[in-house]
Amino acid sequence: MKRPGEVSGDKKGRDYGVPALASMHPSAARWIGALIRMASTHPAMTQILDVVERLQDRPYRTNCLLLGEPGTGKEGLARALHHLMAPGTPLARVDLGGYSDEEALAVLARQAKEAEGGMLLVDEVAGLGARLQTALLRLLKGDAGALSAPDRGKEKVRLNVVALTDRSLAAEVAAGDFRHDLYFALARIVLTLPPLRERTQDLGPACVWIGNRILRTAGRDRELMPAQDFARATPAERATAVELRDDAVAALARHDWPGNFRELEAVLERALMLHRTTASIGASEIEAALVGSR
Repeated sequence: MKRPGEVSGDKKGRDYGVPALASMHPSAARWIGALIRMASTHPAMTQILDVVERLQDRPYRTNCLLLGEPGTGKEGLARALHHLMAPGTPLARVDLGGYSDEEALAVLARQAKEAEGGMLLVDEVAGLGARLQTALLRLLKGDAGALSAPDRGKEKVRLNVVALTDRSLAAEVAAGDFRHDLYFALARIVLTLPPLRERTQDLGPACVWIGNRILRTAGRDRELMPAQDFARATPAERATAVELRDDAVAALARHDWPGNFRELEAVLERALMLHRTTASIGASEIEAALVGSR
């Protein structure tokens, strides 16, 4: 069986410092752990893994733009990038939806101060109005006064931004709804997380990784194993294993996953904790668990 942290294919089993995952923010550790263990062949995921490799070898700080549907893992990737580019520095998250401009500027000012010297994670950046876009651009240029902070005077603020959106920001720029200069200030690294329906080849490894996390969280002394590993396991290993049968993965692949990985986690929890009656998960358990997702 593959050793923890080993990556198949052209990555040659590189471990990416897996023992150090314990020192990361939990969502960053989960994201990098899943990425290196799944060894996805999807081109977009291969690009992300390449960026992770390069930043681990030659880290530098810059702004990032992360695109993808809800539930594809943008925030986890943002936290992982922060750990790679600026470990040990502050990371603050800000979601400005639903605020008036004045309220949003106050929230942005507070979170930017918290993130100073580190990185600011801006959720759904495509939804920012013109005034907030201008303030964010000035902030990226180091202007503390951009956030109505008179006590800061001419002081410079130093931080980088990781911006997330589930919309096409380039299309927003073309439509005149998003500043082109802010777009290019943010888009120094641009990564797109593909929806789960385009990554059916990753469903098996994703289920094993997420399923085992569910079992550990629930305090169950069980390990979810793919069918091929279960067939090779010793009787002692099988005694504490739950087999993920091939027909279960086939049933998962027939679903279109509008909620992406968030939905997959919910379905697996139901399959493992509510619908499983034997030492295996098959199509019948998956079909029962999918009822709540339709």
